[in-house]
Amino acid sequence: MAVFDILVRRPWTGWVVGAAAFAVAFLARYHFSESMGGLPFVTFFLAVLLTSFVGGWMPATAVAAASLLAASYFFLPPPGAWSFAWPRDIVAMGFFILVAGSQIALVHRLTKALARLEWKRAQMESMRASEQLMFSELQHRIANGIQLVASLLSLEASRVETAEDASAVLDDAVTRLSIVATIHRRLHDPALGEAGFEKAIETLARDILSAAGRKDVTVSVRAPRLAITPADATSLSMIVAEAVTNAIKHAFAGREAGRIDIRFESDPDGTRRLTLHDDGPGFATTPDPEGDSLGVLVMSSMAQRLGGRLELGNAAGGGALVTVLLPPPAG
Repeated sequence: MAVFDILVRRPWTGWVVGAAAFAVAFLARYHFSESMGGLPFVTFFLAVLLTSFVGGWMPATAVAAASLLAASYFFLPPPGAWSFAWPRDIVAMGFFILVAGSQIALVHRLTKALARLEWKRAQMESMRASEQLMFSELQHRIANGIQLVASLLSLEASRVETAEDASAVLDDAVTRLSIVATIHRRLHDPALGEAGFEKAIETLARDILSAAGRKDVTVSVRAPRLAITPADATSLSMIVAEAVTNAIKHAFAGREAGRIDIRFESDPDGTRRLTLHDDGPGFATTPDPEGDSLGVLVMSSMAQRLGGRLELGNAAGGGALVTVLLPPPAG
């Protein structure tokens, strides 16, 4: 398809080739005039055909017209006069017009078909590259999901000391893996694609509260579109899920209503900050991120996966405050 590329960039090339082809055809016909006495148009067919392939139908039509005039004047007897004998000269001219026109039309259709094939080939190559990229992204996400599940199971396994512990740990593992599945559905739900991470974590929090029978808890989420990868969004969602679950167990126990405020914002220095604040009594004692609480360990582990850190404490106005500090996005 190099010829088509040249013509797109330099359309005048076809006219130059056409002029050169006509000149060569004329000189060849003139030089071999004696041996081609009965074939006044023979060399011009090749000029029209070559110009059709290289220049397209417009230069080829111009070459055909010039060839008809030149051959009729110089090579039809008597040379140098506009005198045409019937039926010999008229039939020869008509035959040239018919064949040259057929050549131009056929080559034009062929080049159009080749151009369409090239366009379709380019489209297929683009689709194949896109599919390969999507497949690679899918493999990457599956690997991240498996790694996340492995991390959760490892944390759960560290709590097993007796057979009774194993049963409780398995129950917790099933619950957390169900939350992981919910997170993946929410983050990759096409209906939430335009709304982004804010709508995803709001829906996730409401799902967890609804599953616990706490539809009376109000959830407020503000998360502008910050730079975040799907893998990071999954880990942050796990932290949100653990914090909401912890609030259900402690902040809202024995209460008919409550409130959770979730914020994901950027500090002036580029640090990304996820905060979850409930209106409960707060932590009686500040939990140790490396302590025995599995929920805290999960949140701390997810924060470390993101290259950040987990901070736990009570808000100035009361209530537990969970904060995750993430470094500015790379690049």
